[in-house]
Amino acid sequence: MAFHRLTWRIGAPFVLLVGALTLFLLWFIPRQLALQDTERFRRVATTIGVFVGTKGLPPTEELARDLARVTGHAVFARVHGQLLPRPPEPLRAFALQDQPADREVREHGGHQTIAIPTDGRGDFVLVREVDTAASGLLVAQLLAVVVLLLVLTASVVVRSVTRPLHNLRAMLPRIETDEPVDLPEARRADEIGDLARAFLRTRAALHDERTARERMEKLAVLGRMTAALAHEVQNPVAAIRMHAQLLHGAGHGADEAAATIEHEAGRIENLLNQWLFLTRPEPPALAPIDVGEWLAKVVTGTDAQCRHARAEVQLAAGSGLVVAADGRRLDQVFRNLLTNALQAMPGGGTLHIEARREPGGIAVHFRDSGRGFSAAALQRFAEFFFSEREGGMGIGLSVASEIVKAHGGTLTVANRAEGGACVTVHLPGLTLDPA
Repeated sequence: MAFHRLTWRIGAPFVLLVGALTLFLLWFIPRQLALQDTERFRRVATTIGVFVGTKGLPPTEELARDLARVTGHAVFARVHGQLLPRPPEPLRAFALQDQPADREVREHGGHQTIAIPTDGRGDFVLVREVDTAASGLLVAQLLAVVVLLLVLTASVVVRSVTRPLHNLRAMLPRIETDEPVDLPEARRADEIGDLARAFLRTRAALHDERTARERMEKLAVLGRMTAALAHEVQNPVAAIRMHAQLLHGAGHGADEAAATIEHEAGRIENLLNQWLFLTRPEPPALAPIDVGEWLAKVVTGTDAQCRHARAEVQLAAGSGLVVAADGRRLDQVFRNLLTNALQAMPGGGTLHIEARREPGGIAVHFRDSGRGFSAAALQRFAEFFFSEREGGMGIGLSVASEIVKAHGGTLTVANRAEGGACVTVHLPGLTLDPA
């Protein structure tokens, strides 16, 4: 209903314009046509006057008949108060009246007359019947064309405004949905285009706000669970570590068993740290970190894990690749990426880790020989709790991405042309806080 009211609000001015213009044309067109006909009538009289005056012809009935055949108007010779040939009675008295000498056109009873003076022995009277019917028909035709054009114009203008608004109204119920929306009006360069683009921006903002709210709700629940779990797990893990250390030197393979126990306890602690980071992210404590040395430490610390996964890790890192970073957090990033790469190669394979200086900072590339990322994973790899691996929690890459962002860097993923995936960490050259 609102759009019908809008249609009338836009169309009403055009209706008023049509009415006003129609009234004006009803007055103007007949007037102009009459003035043109009168002017042509006066020119005919002037031509007759010049012809008669030049030839010195007296006003006679025969000459009047000849002039009538030539001009197509009634022509009478007026001599001594008589009209020759004799005109109809209604016109006779009017035609006999004195006519002005300057050939002024006079009107009477649907006729126009004009006197043409001669040599003083009389004059000619030129008579024209005013054809109001033909003028009215022409006026009606012109008005019909004008009205039709105005109505068509009004229809086009109204539809050009109301149709896009109708489309926008139809899109409103889909403002909170995730399905793709094609809104051609957003490509317009006018106010309707501005409105359509504002609709799309609002829709995107609502989607982002809803996603953020859902994430915060998940993290709130996760935070309560993690806090309780960490409290319950930390003490047993500490006891396990202590007893593992007591096994060192006991002989009969105790050292290897103790190392395995400490490693697995470390994995539990690392997992707890990741959950705690999700619930209580802290800004990184920056310090100078040699990326190559830190990567070597991570590869050495996960050697048993790599052998178990039948994966070969090849590390290529130059010296002097120093950045300002939080070593504990950076260690967490590298371990997560290495673990993800091993899980992507369940039958074994090769993981190439390369660290090098690039414009703007240090880049670390993790290239595995697994199956690569799916299309969905390429889009949603940094989304919390998204995982396509059976039993996966979907926090490894998410935590790594958040930590890298906290350092002012970026984490990107891609598939390699020769097969496998490539995850790249780019850390900018951060400066330490003087404090």
